Amino acid sequence: MEGGVSRWLQLMVSLAVVLVWCGAVALTLFFTQPFTVLRGWLLAGSSLAAAAGAVYAGFFWRSCHFTLTNQYIEYRSGILYQINRRIRLSSIMAVTVVKCPFPKPEIASLLVSAMGGSMLLPLLDKKDAEKLLALLLPSENTENAEKTEGMDDAGNVV
Repeated sequence: MEGGVSRWLQLMVSLAVVLVWCGAVALTLFFTQPFTVLRGWLLAGSSLAAAAGAVYAGFFWRSCHFTLTNQYIEYRSGILYQINRRIRLSSIMAVTVVKCPFPKPEIASLLVSAMGGSMLLPLLDKKDAEKLLALLLPSENTENAEKTEGMDDAGNVV
């Protein structure tokens, strides 16, 4: 199974960049004198920064991917420097779901805890996160499973 960062994230970051740019342009026009060099530099600089932010948002969305195989889960991220993280499925101890409080974007993150470290799979689509959670967690069939260790009803270690 393969997946990546939610498409909603790119749209939200791009919208934030556009809103910040509009605010910077409005402040520049409001607080500077017409036809001055300062106004021209501020408008050009804010436009260049907004374009760079929009390009970065597009590359960020395409650069973050996870891969789930029969032996490991791997997360790759980075635009200029690639970072690869890999955890063996046999060493996974817990998986925590972190959901976004807003209902519409439907974005969730997974924190995979394993022996020796942990890995965050950030800003996934809610459907991808649920599928990945179901694949990473072992099925809990407690009626047919043998108890190998733990405590019995009397409090004795089994």
